[in-house]
Amino acid sequence: MSTHPDLPDTLVHFTGRPRGPNERRDFPPTTPEDRLVSILRSGALRGAAPFGLDAPVLCFSEVTEEARRVMLRDGVGRGPYEPWGLVLDRQQLIAARARPVLYVSREERDQMKAALPRRTYNRCVAYEPDPSRGRSDWLHEREWRICFEPEDEPVLPLTPRLVMKADRVSLTPHPVVGVIVGTPGWTPPLRYRSYEEAQAELDLLVQRLRDAMETERDHQWPSIDVNAYGVEFARPANGLARWWWNGFELVSDGRIDIQAQEWETKMLWGGTLPGLSYTVHPETDREELRGDGRI
Repeated sequence: MSTHPDLPDTLVHFTGRPRGPNERRDFPPTTPEDRLVSILRSGALRGAAPFGLDAPVLCFSEVTEEARRVMLRDGVGRGPYEPWGLVLDRQQLIAARARPVLYVSREERDQMKAALPRRTYNRCVAYEPDPSRGRSDWLHEREWRICFEPEDEPVLPLTPRLVMKADRVSLTPHPVVGVIVGTPGWTPPLRYRSYEEAQAELDLLVQRLRDAMETERDHQWPSIDVNAYGVEFARPANGLARWWWNGFELVSDGRIDIQAQEWETKMLWGGTLPGLSYTVHPETDREELRGDGRI
């Protein structure tokens, strides 16, 4: 934990930064709220290559609480930022290789391109305060980046992970501290899946179970029920702190309760969620595989 007032313990990933005419606008879904919902449902942040770079990056802002208020209320140059985003733990981002960007002149950045490794060069951001030279000034964002190679999968998991350390299994700390939202009491909405989506997931789950049974033939497998529910919840968001932007301040607004959302949905459906199910019987499945010549 930092004791310096200008070094916050959390960084922000805004999903609604004001964009200029030459910047990418094709990040799906379309609204800042929709993008936040998509991130929370998937449990991961996915990087993309910004204008002028040849590999994906993930961007964060090391702004203080006062600076967050200014960005949400007034903005800088292009108007206010939309009040939707993730608040992430600084130390967890450092462990994931996030580092501050390097603000340099365009000439310096051009010189660095051939001399620096790609990841380091992709942390360079042009700084030019002179409008006559094509103003580029993003100092207010105090940007940090996680930089990837082109062949990498540009993903940052947002849920705790199991790790083995000193012969003990433990969970990593949660990288997400909370969310900034534009609606009081906001909870990521559930999504009803199509029959085809549920069937595809069921087929995948059944195949994974069959593969495990085939790999561990000596294990005495019982019959196992497999379910693919027709409702998708943003489970990675459960328990996250929520800060609501009321137009003037970020107000502490409790925590997101996905478990309550699931319970209420079950009650609407008579106590169980809609979906598809299949029972995998080890011996029956093994006979079918033998008959097909697969084992």
